[in-house]
Amino acid sequence: MREMTDMDIREAVKNKEKYGEIAEYFKAKNSFSTEDLVLLIDAIEQMSPQIYEHYRALQDIFRREIKAVLGQEGADMNAALKLAVSKGCATGTLLAEKYAQQ
Repeated sequence: MREMTDMDIREAVKNKEKYGEIAEYFKAKNSFSTEDLVLLIDAIEQMSPQIYEHYRALQDIFRREIKAVLGQEGADMNAALKLAVSKGCATGTLLAEKYAQQ
């Protein structure tokens, strides 16, 4: 499978049959930039939760990576990261009580 691009992800999320490819893309990533986290939460936001296996896998990845980023000493809450956390809370992927004050 060829490497997916941001645009590929944004197009693929419109087609439920592509959810598996999206999940595999994010599972295979070794490190996540802030832009990757925004792309991931954007995909989660657009996905149907009815395809639970892939939806949940992406939520788990997002939670893990946000926790890792925010757990770093001196973590910089730039605008993109704040947006990702905000969308994470809005979609129910993150607990608003825990992350809203971030």
